[in-house]
Amino acid sequence: MPATVDPPLVALDNVTRTYGEGETEVRALDGLALTIDRGEFVVLLGPSGSGKTTLLNVIGGIDAATSGEVVVDDQSLAGLDDRALTAFRRDHVAFIFQFYNLVPTLTAVENVELIAALNGGDRSDAERTLGSVGLADHLDRFPSALSGGQQQRVAVARALAKNSPLLLCDEPTGALDQAAGKHVLDLLDELNGEMRTVVLVTHDESITEHASRVIRMVDGRIVSDTNR
Repeated sequence: MPATVDPPLVALDNVTRTYGEGETEVRALDGLALTIDRGEFVVLLGPSGSGKTTLLNVIGGIDAATSGEVVVDDQSLAGLDDRALTAFRRDHVAFIFQFYNLVPTLTAVENVELIAALNGGDRSDAERTLGSVGLADHLDRFPSALSGGQQQRVAVARALAKNSPLLLCDEPTGALDQAAGKHVLDLLDELNGEMRTVVLVTHDESITEHASRVIRMVDGRIVSDTNR
C-alpha cells in the first residue's frame, strides 16, 4: 500500500481579503494559494502593507477572508460564527505579538496560569513552563517590573502552556534589543523542534536564518516561496 500522506496543517485556496468598497477598496490579500505542513518554521517577509499580517490574522481566525477557502488543522473557517471562532482559536492556535499583550494586573505566573487552565493546568504547570523559558526567579513579578525581553518570554510561555499545534508570531522581536530577540528566536526554534508549526511575520531579513521556509509578499501576493 502507498504511504499515507498527512494533510497540511494550513491550506488556503484562492483567498482574498478586501477592505472598503469601490474606489476606496483595498485588496490586502489577492487570490492566495498556500499550504503549510506540520513542523515547518515559515517566515513571512515583506514591506509594510504587503499583506503578511493580514495573512497571519486570517490563518488565526482573527480576521475573515472575503472569499476563498481557509482550512487549519482540518477545520474550515468558512462561515464560523464568533463563538465557533473563539473555540477554534482556543483549541488550535497560539499567538505571540510584538507588544506582548500581557494582563498588567496579573503576575507573570498568573498570566501563564490563565492560559494553562484552558488545558486543565494549574499554577504548578505555569511555574514549570516559566522555568523552561528562564523565568523561574520572576514568577511573582508584574509585567511592569519585567524587561521587554522577559515580557516576551512570558508570552512564549503562554504559547507553550496552550499546547496548540500552530504558533503564529507577529513581529515577536520587533520591540526587543538584539540579545533579547535572539533569546526569543532560540525559544521558537526549540518549540519548532518539538513539532510545533511556527509562522512568523517580520521585515527583518536576519530572522530567515531560523526558517525552514521563507515566503515573500508584495501587494497581497506571494512573490517567492523558498525552502531552506
